[in-house]
Amino acid sequence: MAELYNIFIRPKAGVTREQIEKKLDLAVDWFRYAEGCYLVYSTNGPAMWKLRLKPFVEGGGHVLILNVDPDEYNGWMPKDLWPWLKDKKQKIYGDE
Repeated sequence: MAELYNIFIRPKAGVTREQIEKKLDLAVDWFRYAEGCYLVYSTNGPAMWKLRLKPFVEGGGHVLILNVDPDEYNGWMPKDLWPWLKDKKQKIYGDE
């Protein structure tokens, strides 16, 4: 079963956003909502994502991976985030 994670990544020098996003394509789905900030819908947990992203940060970068509860959210974000998040909530919790 897939879950939702927030991943913040500040890569080490020389790593491009395209390289990171190619790795994120291993997830079921993902959404970049700000530079270095992603919501990732994945069947793999934080430990696997740490291993996958480690080469991009080891030696000068940072990565933080948090489980996200899509049952409660609010804020001011790009308008296309809300339907994406609603879709993931329905997939995780089923129709409510």
